[in-house]
Amino acid sequence: MAKPQVQYRCSECGHISVSKLGKCPECGAWGSFVEDVPEIEVTARPASRVPISGILPAEADLDVAVENVQPEQRMMTDIGPWDEVLGGGLVVGSAVLVGGEPGIGKSTLVLQAATALGQHGKVLYVSGEESRSQILGRVRRLGLDPKNLLLATTNSLADALAMADRARPVALVMDSLQSFSTEEDFFGSGTPAQLKITAAAIAGFSKKSGVAALIIGHVTKDGTIAGPKYVEHLVDAVLYMEGDRFGAYRLLRSGKNRYGKSGETGFFEMTSTGLIPISDPSSAFVTDVHNLQPGSVVVPAAQGSFAVLVEVQSLAATSYLPSPRRIATGLDYDRLMIALAIIERRAGTSAGGRDVYVNISGDFSVEDRGIDLGVGLSLYSAIRNVAMRDGVMPIAEVGLAGDLRPVFNLHRRIELGARMGFREFIVSDKARDDLSDLHGLTIHRKRYVSEAIAASFPRLSDAGGESQ
Repeated sequence: MAKPQVQYRCSECGHISVSKLGKCPECGAWGSFVEDVPEIEVTARPASRVPISGILPAEADLDVAVENVQPEQRMMTDIGPWDEVLGGGLVVGSAVLVGGEPGIGKSTLVLQAATALGQHGKVLYVSGEESRSQILGRVRRLGLDPKNLLLATTNSLADALAMADRARPVALVMDSLQSFSTEEDFFGSGTPAQLKITAAAIAGFSKKSGVAALIIGHVTKDGTIAGPKYVEHLVDAVLYMEGDRFGAYRLLRSGKNRYGKSGETGFFEMTSTGLIPISDPSSAFVTDVHNLQPGSVVVPAAQGSFAVLVEVQSLAATSYLPSPRRIATGLDYDRLMIALAIIERRAGTSAGGRDVYVNISGDFSVEDRGIDLGVGLSLYSAIRNVAMRDGVMPIAEVGLAGDLRPVFNLHRRIELGARMGFREFIVSDKARDDLSDLHGLTIHRKRYVSEAIAASFPRLSDAGGESQ
């Protein structure tokens, strides 16, 4: 048998190299390459010679009877955003992976959820990173009720699953995925092979025993779950915690959910007593919607099935560098460059020779394309140093040709803006949403970004609106 070729894999992103490198060319991590021996490919045997592993089910058991399918059982925690992101509570027998940057509060949130799940039965919390006294100190500091909470500390995956099998809790918390290993593990902590084995064992245990598993995982510097995508395929839901760890607000987003909608979002505020749900994020992220300064525009950003108001702040200042700076916080850098190009080409405003800074309020990133027009108008306002008319809100996606395109949930976004005091809305003329019930509001239906600029700024305003 030929000796398998030795290769090296980056423990941060999974990049494979035939030689051991000091720095990963994919993610830029230093000293992350570990030896990885690939499995030997086995030649497939004819189907007739494949052995049967056990007793096959009867053909009648393979029939699909939809009327006999029972709905999944869910466990509520009374933590509103947590239950909503999961699609209505934690499903019995599901495996949920929670990821986030260090210090973002993922262990705190999972501990709060674990104690809240105590109303349904025993919950086993197994930590491979913190001592028992550290976790108990957090429970005391957060003022949580430890009733029905079982606490264990170990780095052995076999011991953790054995304790769960003996205790038979309603939920099992594994903190964290990278800290557990098997006795035969020779891959090393954090390697792709170790993450695969650990995640597969925990997910398999949940399916067989019916114990819901909450797995805390580390993330890479680009914000994705550390390890191969195989780990995310194994679990039923993947939740991300986002935000500035030095700020007050946290965002919980579902990247994948087999029992609910992907992209659902919940908002929390970090306090000395833990993470507090925010029922009205718009009022937290936007304090004053009137008398906005040049460069400031308030827009509704879709987060899951609802929208939240955020403030787009832009600043254009004279640059003293050979290459002017372009800095975006909370917004993808490429989207900033596209917005600048559209404003320059379609609106006749250039940021050449100026440093441009864009910031999204709320300490989290916004990926919704429905704020494109708001970003463009914010840049135009900062470059021209003129504020938008009071009470005007832009809601549209912008194409490279400068054309305005409709967005989803337009009615809900306008309702949110109206509750915060906005009375005029700039939307795409291609929007087909029924807005007839929005009385007392002015809807400006525009086709190009130049028309939106004319309707937004007092010195250029020459367009009337369509009153509803």
